[in-house]
Amino acid sequence: MTTKEWYTVQFTNRKTIGLSVSKDGRLTVRAPYGTSRLTIERVIKQKEDWIRKAMEKVMKEAAEQNAPSDRYFDGALFPLHGGAVELVLYEVADAERISVALRPDPRETLLTVRGADLTPERVQEAVNAWGRRYAKAYLEARVRKYADRLGITVGRITIRETKTRWGSCSSDGNLNFHWKLILLPEAICDYVIVHELCHRYEMNHSKDFWAHVGGIFPDYKERRRKLKEVEKRILSW
Repeated sequence: MTTKEWYTVQFTNRKTIGLSVSKDGRLTVRAPYGTSRLTIERVIKQKEDWIRKAMEKVMKEAAEQNAPSDRYFDGALFPLHGGAVELVLYEVADAERISVALRPDPRETLLTVRGADLTPERVQEAVNAWGRRYAKAYLEARVRKYADRLGITVGRITIRETKTRWGSCSSDGNLNFHWKLILLPEAICDYVIVHELCHRYEMNHSKDFWAHVGGIFPDYKERRRKLKEVEKRILSW
């Protein structure tokens, strides 16, 4: 058995190449003895769509179980921006605190967690704290982008965690956003931001309000539908 980046290859007496995704989100390739790496990577490329859907299913099932041990272990997949960022845990026995860092790479993105006693509960707490900090910088930048396009000003931007609301906008332009917006695909996250910004024009959901939203995203109905499809799973992450 050999390991290559994010997948594992097992050579067997089988005649064809088979793929499977385990409950921890790892891809296993079972191939006949003598199969070249180039052939294996070509099959993985051909099956990209199936692999993505299988990993999404694993993440959904793990979220529905709603237990840290099912989501915060070495090699688990964290749905940053709707994708599958791998958690990599490094036990450091004498570390005074747990540190979390995002490591972009040309081939993959990793979310590294370093510290002592990396139980799922402690990893979850550290990753969520990192997520709030990351969300503040990311969402503030997105808000500025769309506020400029809408020609409006905003007040204070606060990052919170609520049970049911993704965001809100007060009459004086203060904005509140759920930090887990960063776990949504960018297109859906941006829809939520624009939705709240358009309340600077209309503090309701009238036709005029939706006209402002549609001016930025003509496909806002589809984005709103997709949000409804995933919000329960993401909010419970």
